[in-house]
Amino acid sequence: MRIATEFLQEQGFEPREDDFESTLRAQGSDWTSTTLEIGDEKRSRRGFWRGILTDDLPFPLPRALQHSIPPTLVVVAARHVASRVAELVVFPHISLRGDAEYAWAAGPRLRVALEGITAAAGAEGAMVSHEFLRGVPNDGAPFSQAVVRDVLGWR
Repeated sequence: MRIATEFLQEQGFEPREDDFESTLRAQGSDWTSTTLEIGDEKRSRRGFWRGILTDDLPFPLPRALQHSIPPTLVVVAARHVASRVAELVVFPHISLRGDAEYAWAAGPRLRVALEGITAAAGAEGAMVSHEFLRGVPNDGAPFSQAVVRDVLGWR
């Protein structure tokens, strides 16, 4: 999990101070987890006039006026599955608070982080298998929508 968190931080994701790990332990979960976030709700909303006035400019806007990534939460969770086998899940959750048109703008950064995680694990001799998930069941896993909504208050 430490390596996954480091690669995500290199891409601009910031750790949340939500004490999620303690909450999971108190619930008796076999998962270890941390959460990171990227994005800015207000700066991600373009608005009608801002879009019209800035789309066709022949020069880049100052950083303060540039479009920002909408809020995105990433849950990094791991658990022991069998002898010398662990499961690591890195799962993003977009927010309804940002610009819906750019909801997945953090995707390229997440992809780079996942490539780094895979390369680092392979360099240490770990055998890695990938499974891309479009969604997860609300079965109590720390990365499920229900847990993210109810425990972390993510909307």
